[in-house]
Amino acid sequence: MRYLLFPLAFIYGSITAIRNLFFDYGIFKSKKHNIPIICIGNLSVGGTGKTPHTQYIINLLKDNYKVAILSIGYGRKTSNLQVVETTSTATKVGDEPLQLKQNNPNCLVVVEKNRNKGVKQILKDFPETNVILLDDGYQHRWIKAGFNILITPYASPYYKDSLMPVGNLRESKKGAERANAIIFSKTPSNSNPTEKKGMVKKLNLFAHQKAYFSHINYCTWKCISTNEEFTPDEHYSITLVSGIANPNPLVDYLQNAGHKVKHLKFADHHNYGSNDITNILNKYNQDGSAKKLILTTEKDAVKLRIFEKDFGTANVYYLPIGIEVEEKEKFEKQILNYVAKN
Repeated sequence: MRYLLFPLAFIYGSITAIRNLFFDYGIFKSKKHNIPIICIGNLSVGGTGKTPHTQYIINLLKDNYKVAILSIGYGRKTSNLQVVETTSTATKVGDEPLQLKQNNPNCLVVVEKNRNKGVKQILKDFPETNVILLDDGYQHRWIKAGFNILITPYASPYYKDSLMPVGNLRESKKGAERANAIIFSKTPSNSNPTEKKGMVKKLNLFAHQKAYFSHINYCTWKCISTNEEFTPDEHYSITLVSGIANPNPLVDYLQNAGHKVKHLKFADHHNYGSNDITNILNKYNQDGSAKKLILTTEKDAVKLRIFEKDFGTANVYYLPIGIEVEEKEKFEKQILNYVAKN
């Protein structure tokens, strides 16, 4: 059956290749703006960890620069430009921009499908801005980012993937040539140094490119209503609720920690409704364990908070994650040098 999709992948690949050639030869014009712009993106569809890496860059820059984050606001039900507030809703601005704003209330977060329009509006209305981060903007070539970070998962790097619909690639592997830094995300803690060296070799890096490996750090659980931290001192029976592209690492982490996991898996960027909450609570209430709770991701938490009253007395928590980059000093120096010089 998969072979029947190859003609479609060929057509799709031809279209994206022609489009990229038009940009490469200047037939389509990429707009360059007079401000440092860092793009964080990928070649594949979802699940690479763009948002936590965006948060990493924010943490690196926000103490010394006025940082703005520009996203299209995937999954929102509005179409016009929106300045994200901590009190915004995911349906209005998208779940990931809302998550970034709530974690960085002093940073500007804007959602706009037309990236050039978004940059122009930021520079007009917020002229104090020093640097703009494009969240998931790698394929948006109408804007000229000065520094491109390409995220690819360790378990399924882009060079092993195929174009849609056969695989998950949005564009040809050749698109990686535009990256300044390529990060293998979700690297296992017990990864083999020889294997990693071989993976970097397969990238065929150019002189302007550097490769890195990053790991997920699971942080302290937090109450979804109060943000109060909670450290489980015993094994729990967990009703796990996720609406992310690849929840498998999270499930593995919880099970390896000794917890019992009943997983309610929703599609990436799922917008929860009352029926979903009823189903979640039914699953939770059917659990007769003395130590039980509902656990979700930070991205899902921004959408589930509006159902706080519906959850009643149920114990509902979310699990934030952070990113640790190998060769941290080298990576951060590469970013800081670009911003300082531009």
